[in-house]
Amino acid sequence: MTKKFFLLVVFFASLNTASAQTPAPELVSYPDAILHNGKIVTMDDKSTSTNPGTIGEALAIRDGKITAVGRNREVLPLKGPLTKMIDLKGRTVLPGIVDTHSHLHDYAVSHHGADLYPRIIIKATPGETWQSIVKRALQSIGEEIKKRKPGQWISVDLPRSATEKGATLDASLANRRGQLITQADLDKIAPDNPVHVRARTSARLNSKALEIIQNAGYAPPEELTRPEDFFVSNTMNRVVAADFLMDLDTLAQVYRKEHIEWAGYGITTWSSSIRSDRVLRAHQLLDKRGDLAIRFAYGVVMGNPQMLALRNYSSDFLWNTGAGSSTDSSYPGLFTSVEPPIIPKEIKDRENPREGFDKIIEDGVASGLRFSNTHIAGDRALDLVLNAIEKGSARAGLSPEQIREKRHAADHCAMNPRPDQIPRLKALGVFMSCGPKYIEDGSPKILRDYGEQYTGWVAPVKSLVDGGVKTVLEIDDHEISRHGTVFHYLGVLVNREVDGKVYAGKERIDRVLALKMSTNWAAEYVLKENLLGSLERGKFADLIVLNRDYLTVPEKDIGEIKVLLTFVGGKTVHQKEPF
Repeated sequence: MTKKFFLLVVFFASLNTASAQTPAPELVSYPDAILHNGKIVTMDDKSTSTNPGTIGEALAIRDGKITAVGRNREVLPLKGPLTKMIDLKGRTVLPGIVDTHSHLHDYAVSHHGADLYPRIIIKATPGETWQSIVKRALQSIGEEIKKRKPGQWISVDLPRSATEKGATLDASLANRRGQLITQADLDKIAPDNPVHVRARTSARLNSKALEIIQNAGYAPPEELTRPEDFFVSNTMNRVVAADFLMDLDTLAQVYRKEHIEWAGYGITTWSSSIRSDRVLRAHQLLDKRGDLAIRFAYGVVMGNPQMLALRNYSSDFLWNTGAGSSTDSSYPGLFTSVEPPIIPKEIKDRENPREGFDKIIEDGVASGLRFSNTHIAGDRALDLVLNAIEKGSARAGLSPEQIREKRHAADHCAMNPRPDQIPRLKALGVFMSCGPKYIEDGSPKILRDYGEQYTGWVAPVKSLVDGGVKTVLEIDDHEISRHGTVFHYLGVLVNREVDGKVYAGKERIDRVLALKMSTNWAAEYVLKENLLGSLERGKFADLIVLNRDYLTVPEKDIGEIKVLLTFVGGKTVHQKEPF
């Protein structure tokens, strides 16, 4: 053997030895954290079965993503000198909950912005009538005017409900009936100051406020085309709060506080439509600072070029999911095919959706947009939306498979779909975002106003899943702060019990399906199933640690489960006790 040949043999042998000793990818860089001694429910089964998928004992995280899930003996050897070790002591870990429809930007202003802008909060005393409340509210506005310079905003929050003729009357309904503060009242008392009076999901604005809003480029609220009915919708509540009541940096910090609060309930991603560019700008500000505590999948408004232009911003924490156009109103003003026997004609007349909204949807779909992040309460409204999707898709020349690939969505399930609409939803591939709050709030009213059979039209989740329709969870409820946990809503889906009565019991679902609705299926709604919705290698380390085992706790106790620890991108954003 020549010396040259010998050296070559040694060289290649050394290469083979080095290759054989190359460490596994998991060990190239040690995990930032390892959670161990727990019950890791991965939710890696995406089917409609009641199988939650793989159950592990430990999970490793590096650079915000999951690098390993398995048994303790498989994951613990990955530990490095700086790896943070979290002993779960047998606790259950789930993927973070993905909420497909809520309005944290709206809740944040009313919740955490209370002391940051001029706001008067009027609370009802037991048994107090709306007449008395209105009188006190006007007096308070008059006193506040004396302290304010001309042009300064004044915002007023009325109670959610009060007494009227011995019965409880909702603020929005009282406002629509003209029983609350009118524009004329506000113009008389505050001619030089913009005034915004919020009545739950509606509002009143004085002429000065409307002048400022229109000068900022917003069209007049369509409700104002009816001189006898000067109320505006919740959309305008959100526009006023975001655009006129506080500066951008303050608005961003208010949003962050709400995000951290919701992380404590178990939410790690939320989705909503936005009606103001400042909502997005404030979230962009947080995103660029690395201060977005949870992820926000936002939708914009169809038919508005200024809003559609906002669809281009995208990051791991902030991205667009489509565009929508709201249809009808909240209960009792939902657009339904059923003639209510006892709802007054004055309410029925107002449930008709705004003229031309279906053409806006059709044009948007024809242009290639995904229809999502919207409000569809009644079954007739859903009919109009599905018609518009079909017409727009036909104009675009889309095949049935291409239509389904769009993942159009309809939110709420307040009193839809009808049983005959379910096959059509499946054929179009429409996602149904269903809110358990409508089971709680709507079912008793629908039973009273329409009859028992129609309570089965309220979030008919079992029928939807059995019918092959991808169905996901939305919260859409600031009352989550009263419950203190997202699992209250999963418990409603499983039990459908309100004040001791079960509504449409045939629509109850298994707890695993409820969890799939709020994890891996919901990740598809927000177009991030490759990164969210399950605890698998390569996905974001968005997870929650519970005080009780979701899979074994009695069904009646699901709503009591609390979140002890929330990770988003491997970072702790909520911790209730030491680990």
